[in-house]
Amino acid sequence: MTRRRAAWVAIPLVAALAALAAVAPAAASVTRALDLRELVAEADHVAVVRVVRQEARWHRGRIVTDVTLEVETSMKGARAGETLVVRRLGGAIGDLGMRVEGEPEFIDGERSVVFARSMRGVLRPVGMSQGVLPIQLDAGRAMVLPGGAGLSLVLPAPGNRFAPAPAALLHPRPLDDLLGEIRLAVEEARGR
Repeated sequence: MTRRRAAWVAIPLVAALAALAAVAPAAASVTRALDLRELVAEADHVAVVRVVRQEARWHRGRIVTDVTLEVETSMKGARAGETLVVRRLGGAIGDLGMRVEGEPEFIDGERSVVFARSMRGVLRPVGMSQGVLPIQLDAGRAMVLPGGAGLSLVLPAPGNRFAPAPAALLHPRPLDDLLGEIRLAVEEARGR
């Protein structure tokens, strides 16, 4: 190959690499905002769970993590004492990791309120991280934290546009209060 031809091949390659280097990783995934009733209606299982273990593996060319959850309190679907295995996209295998913005994070031993549905034979959180509401103790009282981390939540707006929308929970709520509201939403969904 002549020097002139090599230069013509190298220029587009360098330009393409420079463009790729300038692209920043996404800070959030965009998805439809779900309120509490929608989370309940779309879920096959709604429960207070504790994370038992996590196992990352390859699935169809990407890393997924299967999260084993022990059901403490069930409002829909599985019964107390049963285990559920929820799959989330991303995870780490050895030195290689994959992160998907908007996918929920689980920590072994921690508790959450989980809304999960079966998709192609696999349980997935409803609405990505919207369907996993972490539970923390605050002065000895169990509080449920808002979900939706890593997501930009939107709803359809006039003119074929989308407008920003709030998460199902805007601030931490006492677990007992939220469970009462969820039980009412489950009863409403059954009555439809």
